[in-house]
Amino acid sequence: MRARGALAALTVSAVLAVSACAGEPDPASEATPAKITVQVRAEPEEAAVYRSLVSAYQKESGGEVELVAVGRADHLTRLSTAFASGDAPDVFLINYREYAPFVQRGAVAPVGPLIDKQGLDRGGYYEEPLSAFSYRGALQCMPQNISSLVVYWNRALFRQAGVAPPKADWTWAEFVATARALTSAKTKGVGIDPSITRMAPFIWSSGGSIVDNDEKPTRTTLHEPGARAALQAVVDLIGTGATPTKAQLAAQDLDEQFMTGKVAMFLSSRVEVPALREQRGLDFDVASLPVLGKPASVLHSDAYCVANSSEHKDAAAKFIAYAVGHQGQTITALGGRTVPSLRAVATSPAFLSPTRAPASSQVFLDAIPHLRHTPVTPSWPEVEDVIGNQLQRAFEDRVPLDQVLAEIRKQADPLLRGR
Repeated sequence: MRARGALAALTVSAVLAVSACAGEPDPASEATPAKITVQVRAEPEEAAVYRSLVSAYQKESGGEVELVAVGRADHLTRLSTAFASGDAPDVFLINYREYAPFVQRGAVAPVGPLIDKQGLDRGGYYEEPLSAFSYRGALQCMPQNISSLVVYWNRALFRQAGVAPPKADWTWAEFVATARALTSAKTKGVGIDPSITRMAPFIWSSGGSIVDNDEKPTRTTLHEPGARAALQAVVDLIGTGATPTKAQLAAQDLDEQFMTGKVAMFLSSRVEVPALREQRGLDFDVASLPVLGKPASVLHSDAYCVANSSEHKDAAAKFIAYAVGHQGQTITALGGRTVPSLRAVATSPAFLSPTRAPASSQVFLDAIPHLRHTPVTPSWPEVEDVIGNQLQRAFEDRVPLDQVLAEIRKQADPLLRGR
């Protein structure tokens, strides 16, 4: 896939043209900040969006930023290695499900006082991601987005199969029927990863829970009736043959299968948009999640954190204030990467314009009242791994669900209790 150089030039010039009337302090009028390093998790198309952001910031502020873009699979490993070697980036972007271990190790300088010093008003931001990044009584990192889980769907495959587009309030039964109707010798109806971030909305929708206490979890509750019913519904969907086989999943990731027309629908967050826009001939849109009981979705949010070891915390905070401010969020919204955490940008044409795919971006905003987030606790990344590995056995290897749920309790519960 090609780089987004044209987009970079377009978004930077557009934002610089309106910055004088955006109502924010002019960075160019302040002292030139020190050079900082910023590490982000980004595939090539996403990285192009962040390069646009950095370019605009440097042009306005005169500051120097070294952008380190690392693939999704390697970001956390490289970040942990950098901290261990004493060479941590000044700023790093991280998901709320993953930052607590860094806070526990003292690696994060709470961002609240730092951005307050920059004059950033938090009142215009959505509360959900601010809450998710608040830990130990302080805002640890400043969120850039408030994405949710949605259904990506291929318009051409729907037309070819004679299937009506997804409805805003569709049920699980309608979702299953749609997936089956889209399945053919060459195409599977839907792809669903065996992760808790994919399963959580359906568990909550059916009245279940993931853990016993969202604030201070001590055990998993996936075996209890509400959660188990949701997981069984997914297992039953897989049993219809409407999802990719284990061999197909091993050969190609779901996003790539969607891009190449092998899967008609798949579940993901806003992160997919830059790459999907680059896929020649792909006509796609997004729809809300189907419901088993009541509407529910799961927060997908990343935030900028400042390394406690940084010698340039003020410069780091200055960059973050720009990145999450009106100009910065307009750039990332135009690039397709984010559902802006700043309300004014989320409801603007930069995000909602129907002329740029997906045309139905309002779906992300409609999900906000139904958003919940998974626990924020140092052991959660390990718990997620356990759950994902075990659910994969149920989904791909057809291991009995109750056997898998028992193994999750055996492995994950001690992690939650710190044993």
